[in-house]
Amino acid sequence: MNDLVVYHFVPPPDQKTLSFHFGRQGIGLEETGATFPSDSFFAALVAQDVLVGGGGSLASAFLDDTPPLYHSSLFPRLGDLPLLPRPALPLIVPDDTLRAAIGKGFKRLRYLSPALFADVCAGRPITDAPVMLQGGRVWVTLTEAKALNVPPWRRAANESDTSWRQRLAHEAIWSVTGVPHVTVDRVSCASAYYEVGQVTFAPEAGLALLVRFTDPAYRPRFERLLDLLGDSGLGGRRSSGSGAFAWRVGAPLAVDIGAGGKRVVLLSRYLPRLDELTALRSSDSAYRLVNVGGWLFSPGEMSQRRQRVRMIVEGSVLDAGAGALRGRIVDVRPNYSAGRPHPLLGAGVGTPHPVYRSGLALTVPIPDWKEES
Repeated sequence: MNDLVVYHFVPPPDQKTLSFHFGRQGIGLEETGATFPSDSFFAALVAQDVLVGGGGSLASAFLDDTPPLYHSSLFPRLGDLPLLPRPALPLIVPDDTLRAAIGKGFKRLRYLSPALFADVCAGRPITDAPVMLQGGRVWVTLTEAKALNVPPWRRAANESDTSWRQRLAHEAIWSVTGVPHVTVDRVSCASAYYEVGQVTFAPEAGLALLVRFTDPAYRPRFERLLDLLGDSGLGGRRSSGSGAFAWRVGAPLAVDIGAGGKRVVLLSRYLPRLDELTALRSSDSAYRLVNVGGWLFSPGEMSQRRQRVRMIVEGSVLDAGAGALRGRIVDVRPNYSAGRPHPLLGAGVGTPHPVYRSGLALTVPIPDWKEES
């Protein structure tokens, strides 16, 4: 993982915190996520490139057999500590007392600190009680927690270990709230109240993006797009002030996973190529699928639903065999059949240009070790 560049998303100069509306599928705007998947982030980069006159060259570069970079989804960040998705591997806790103390924390866990992520991937047992944050959804080691030299997670000089842990359990890294809005009907002038979900990160928290550059010369262009995307905003409700961010390069990930074997852990969503489907059939793989749908944005075109695609989620463990998993990019623009034409566009392709969704895999190789049945 030492070849990954870590980008920290931080509040812009005129804000103290990061706020986003990362929409989830469903009716209304009430739902929002705390993270942003890699396929959506790639779509935002492509849209930004087109808007500034890139002419689609960014997307073309990723259609080659060797794309210039692979990137992760956006994960939570606590201070300088990026949080990584829980791998689809067993958590080895040999001590019964520790297991009882963790209790329901096993089910709630979603994100691990780099040190715990490395231990789980390497099959090493967890022997010390992790510090649990965000209602048990985030685990960090005691050493990493003590190194958090930022309020409110910094331990006070006169604070006991027990009271400090108890306080940290209630300190939110991020919070999801409903922001009230009112719409007024233009004809009747009747008002209607509604709420929009918004995720807000604590002042010393935010998001982290991991990038592996296969072409280092591409890095300045990527970082320029990050600048532009930070000004334009990420996610929905940007006209209401959500989505703006700045960024800085964080410290390299220093983790000890050990020598990699044939299995890998995903740090992005993944859409396998035909010759990679054997990875899904292996008994050494463990993964979860997600249906990705939603709406497309195209200047000068009406809003339309994208074609749905099923992807493998972050944290999945796949048997890569002898080769690396690359993944692929798919065109998800709507294609209306003669039997079910669009009311206005009729049958055929809904937009004159491709609408790309990235399933390129950012992976981390993990050692070969046998899970107990």
